[in-house]
Amino acid sequence: MTTSISSVNAGSTAASEVMTKKSTLSSETKAKLEALGITVTDGMTESEAKSKISQAEAQQQSQNGGQQNSSESEILSRAKTLASQVGVTVSSDADISEILDDIGAELETLLEEAEGNPTRLSTLSSYLNELMTLEDQYSSIQSSQQSMYAAMNMVSTNNKLALGLS
Repeated sequence: MTTSISSVNAGSTAASEVMTKKSTLSSETKAKLEALGITVTDGMTESEAKSKISQAEAQQQSQNGGQQNSSESEILSRAKTLASQVGVTVSSDADISEILDDIGAELETLLEEAEGNPTRLSTLSSYLNELMTLEDQYSSIQSSQQSMYAAMNMVSTNNKLALGLS
């Protein structure tokens, strides 16, 4: 039994085409898919893969949403506690950013008044550190929420395009 060279070449060409199709995704995209537990299918395009990644990330964000809300309520509680320590009155319907701004303004005033009192400055410094920590945590939560909304928006846009609605 003899095999011609052209049939061997045709077989290797077909095999290389299959390998090329499998590797159309970038290594970064493949890594993200694997990290999210999504199986890579033959012929999956980069845009399909990114759409699946966005959907999976949005789903994870929504599952973590309760945790983010509890973090936000925890920050609100800590901000109200800090406000009472500093001497800022807080209305029951005030949001976190208003409370943090009011605390910052009050701390500035108290720091100016306590300029010659090292004991008072030490206490105010600890309040200021707590305020900065709360602001950083709140900013992080806001950023996470914005990222989630952007991912959801991208998924909806991809769905519209896929269905030919836009």
